[in-house]
Amino acid sequence: MATTTRADVATREEYLNLHRWMCMAKALDDRMHILVKQGRAPFVGSSRGHEGIQVASTAALTSEDWLVPHYRGLANAIVRGLTMKEWMLAVFAKAGDPLSAGRNIPGGCYSYHKLHIAPVSQVVASWIPKAAGIAYAAKLKGENTVTLCTFGDGATSQGEFHEGVNFAAVHKLAVVFLCENNSYAISVPIRLQMANPNVADRAAGYGIRGVTIDGTDVPASYKAARDAVARARAGEGPTLIDAKIWRINAHTSEDNHLKYRTKEEIGEAARHDPITRFEAWLVERGWTTAESAAKVQAALDKEASDAADWAEQQPDPLPEDALKNVFA
Repeated sequence: MATTTRADVATREEYLNLHRWMCMAKALDDRMHILVKQGRAPFVGSSRGHEGIQVASTAALTSEDWLVPHYRGLANAIVRGLTMKEWMLAVFAKAGDPLSAGRNIPGGCYSYHKLHIAPVSQVVASWIPKAAGIAYAAKLKGENTVTLCTFGDGATSQGEFHEGVNFAAVHKLAVVFLCENNSYAISVPIRLQMANPNVADRAAGYGIRGVTIDGTDVPASYKAARDAVARARAGEGPTLIDAKIWRINAHTSEDNHLKYRTKEEIGEAARHDPITRFEAWLVERGWTTAESAAKVQAALDKEASDAADWAEQQPDPLPEDALKNVFA
């Protein structure tokens, strides 16, 4: 198992882009919670606490690479080019929703081929073999593309995780497996999922590289992702990254995490907010100020609110279109 530490691997402009994408994800996440409380939206699966590793890993890809995210991957999609209005069309299940044409809960099951986002599934770990398949197809076609596959720690307890990683290892595929390890599979803590909480340690069993990182450390996460993508593109095979993070909110808006987490633990998670940590790092380097960072967040909060108001007024899907593009 390898480890990685914080290092400068990007320019000020690149890091400020990462910060903006993280703030954009937070703005949408916060707005969705407000909409649910107002009875205007049905559901939200929060990505708070995941923004840092999601933005850092996805930014390491090119536009031709493929993203195979899990259902909590809002920030991943933002980096690929998803707009606030497009996301809110999905939240309100509108006909113009480019993710699923209003068929699925926000972020639950969707795809966006134009942005090279492969279909997302809510069946935990089912997308991991698909990611290996995409990478295998690229190899057969002679394409020099990399596939990034993200999942939570709970997915690593499923058989599909083994099948997908093993296949990718055997065929030395250009795929990066990223575990966003928030230590919970819904309400099940990691100590009841696995005896060894370090997912990257499993990499040795597959004969691939394993890396453990602090997923709340954006610069270190960006470096680890870029290294893994570069190795994959150079034909050196898969990397399994175990990114340790904290889930700030409940599993979903339907979940009461006070039933299985103490108030102290929830408070500790909030203190590990990757946005707050990254902003402090940027300020320390003189690349932004606390005031500038706050203005960025405030502007994006307003944009998210405006996008929600706009999307709510857009046309609903027609009943006769319900079975279009549906396959079984």
